[in-house]
Amino acid sequence: MQIWIKCAAILMASFLSGCATAPPPRTVYQDSVTIVRIEFDSKAGPGHSHPSTISPDAIRHVLNGVRIQSRASLIPSILTGEASLIAAFSKEEQETLGLYLNQALAEARPNELITFYRRVSTSTVGLAITSGGLFVHGRHLYIVLANDRTLPSEGMSQSIVSEIDPVDSPLLPISRTAFRATFVPATSIVPDDERWGWPYIDQGRVVVIDLVQLARDLRQSAP
Repeated sequence: MQIWIKCAAILMASFLSGCATAPPPRTVYQDSVTIVRIEFDSKAGPGHSHPSTISPDAIRHVLNGVRIQSRASLIPSILTGEASLIAAFSKEEQETLGLYLNQALAEARPNELITFYRRVSTSTVGLAITSGGLFVHGRHLYIVLANDRTLPSEGMSQSIVSEIDPVDSPLLPISRTAFRATFVPATSIVPDDERWGWPYIDQGRVVVIDLVQLARDLRQSAP
């Protein structure tokens, strides 16, 4: 337990670095299940490209393209030759978050990023959490999917002694082993060697999208 407590302290310090002088988050929207905030980013370096004008429709297209892949099924299916990908956001989430993430990006400063938090309750999984953040850097949109329909108890399988609800730390992953994030169409993904190096505890949950290429892909796929 002492080892876990030490690791947890280091982890939280990495997320809250500079919190003693950082301004408090600014809430853009909050209800009983959804929170969208603008938060200080101590890792912004020279600064992000904020304020940013990305339309709600474009944000919805982005959320529609985000996928999760179980890390237990990274080996492609014998029958299909492809690993199974699951949509990270429901249609309702795309509509709700698209509106408020657009507003937050338009209000954010260069040293800030946007975080989102959703409480999901279904008959199959019970209460679960979807959370993460995003920011624009140049022509690239960075999306961090820290949790996706993750149970607050999932971290307990990794020696964590209690449930975690990251309502105040949306970028904190509850479980480190469950999934990785990706995007379709894959042609819009920025290769690793062309990305600006924003540090995060799990790069497998950071998706970087070329907004210019995404616009081309959307035009080509339009009827």
